[in-house]
Amino acid sequence: MNPVQIIHQATAEGVSLALSPAGTIKATGDRAAVDRWLAVIREHKEEIIEALKVSPGDTATTSFRWLVHYPGRVVEVSFTPEATHAEVMEWHPDAVAAESFTPTIRRPLASMTADEETAIRAWLAKIGETDPPTIAQVLAQCLNDADAQDYFKRRARGLPC
Repeated sequence: MNPVQIIHQATAEGVSLALSPAGTIKATGDRAAVDRWLAVIREHKEEIIEALKVSPGDTATTSFRWLVHYPGRVVEVSFTPEATHAEVMEWHPDAVAAESFTPTIRRPLASMTADEETAIRAWLAKIGETDPPTIAQVLAQCLNDADAQDYFKRRARGLPC
């Protein structure tokens, strides 16, 4: 189990894990439940401490993308502008944990053809996007990100995404 899974499962069983002012783990809740989790908490103490450092009091950590953990499921969410852990937890009050992450970007298997680039440029013009830096950014993203390339090629062909 990774530290976020431990925090998630412990919370689901009524055990709240938090950092104490001294930087150690404070486990609160039903005494029997806390006792059941103590061995796991001790075994993964350092990793849990690191996971808890991104906490509601830590406003320095911001991210565009977060994995929000609920009992029984994990949801990927995005924010613009970047959000802090505290904001994510405030906006998702039923969540038991949240962790920032950077998605893995798949490289395209092949470059775009000249016709595909022309179609994307035409679609951008059709939707009113004429800003040269923005167009350049879209085309650069298509060169480096397979998902972006697929998205823009589908839009250019008039297909839903």
